[in-house]
Amino acid sequence: MATAKSTLTEEINDVQRRMAQIRRDLHAEVQEAVKGAQSWTDWRSLVRNHPWAALGAAAVVGYLIVPGRRSSAPLVVAVSPPTVAPAPAMAVADGPRAKPRTARVGNWSVLGTAFSLLAPIAVRAAQNYAIQYMEQWLVPQPGGPPESGPGGARPTTKITPTGRPRDTR
Repeated sequence: MATAKSTLTEEINDVQRRMAQIRRDLHAEVQEAVKGAQSWTDWRSLVRNHPWAALGAAAVVGYLIVPGRRSSAPLVVAVSPPTVAPAPAMAVADGPRAKPRTARVGNWSVLGTAFSLLAPIAVRAAQNYAIQYMEQWLVPQPGGPPESGPGGARPTTKITPTGRPRDTR
């Protein structure tokens, strides 16, 4: 009876070991599946792993988002020769005649486009520089003046005409 009981306990222990091994394997597989799903839902990893496909997808999406040009019937305009008005009897100084406005061509349109693209970047860089400067200016320096003076009020510093700071409380 002792051998039957020992074989039964061995079988139970063997089943428990196999179940524990299956649980560990299942846990590892679920973690791998979660990591795979996270990498597919993270757009940064997709762009990092497939840059050309991401560029193509962005181009297709941009093409589909931008509306097409409206098609309209061509406008036919008849041009007649200019007519000359009779000269007035008395000339009045009206100033120079206004020139008709022409479309921008050449380098100016390219410069305007470049400026419109680079101006926001320059403004943002200037803002970041100003913020960093202000943050460094506001951070108390170690070993500097105390945070607050007598009565809890912060001392104010004024610059004297000689250029030396003066503490006013």
